Amino acid sequence: MSESAAAQATEVTTRYAQVAGARGGTAKRTQNLTDAAKKAKNELLELLPALLGPLSRIATRLPDNDLLASATLSSKQLRKLRPLAFAGVVKAILDSAARADVAPLLSKQGLTATALKPLRDALTAFQQAQPATRHTINERVVAGAALEDLLAALMDEVRQLDADMKAFKLLNRPLYEGYAQARKLVTTGGKGGSEELK
Repeated sequence: MSESAAAQATEVTTRYAQVAGARGGTAKRTQNLTDAAKKAKNELLELLPALLGPLSRIATRLPDNDLLASATLSSKQLRKLRPLAFAGVVKAILDSAARADVAPLLSKQGLTATALKPLRDALTAFQQAQPATRHTINERVVAGAALEDLLAALMDEVRQLDADMKAFKLLNRPLYEGYAQARKLVTTGGKGGSEELK
């Protein structure tokens, strides 16, 4: 057995583990934050109807067409909104509920500022999850650059292993031919052919 090839194979294995770890870690962090944003949005969508129903009746009585327009948004319409727009609409609805001409009427139905606090808390959680998710995606872009460096280092180690494995043309021809077959890297996307051990 070639000591050189064995040592180089160990180095390739180490580099591969680094690449795999870098890919898995960034994806998991972003997924966790995305899940938090989804959870907060679902909570808002579940709680909002408790406010929108009474608010639409108040808007009709006032009358306030702008308030009525936002108070009569359906769950389907709210779900279709992009995160930033969704947060803005929910905030506008909660701000309307706090208006001097609206709040007393809501209070008569039990919807006091205290009763509406879970909605405000859910909105805060959703707003905080949004920039956090974008920040982590930015981190993933940076990590992607680091990942490219790791991949480049891995390929350098593999090419050095190629050189060491050439000795097996004399030492163990079947092993060498098996390795050469495994080393055929087919590239996709039309950027080139294949990289083969020669």
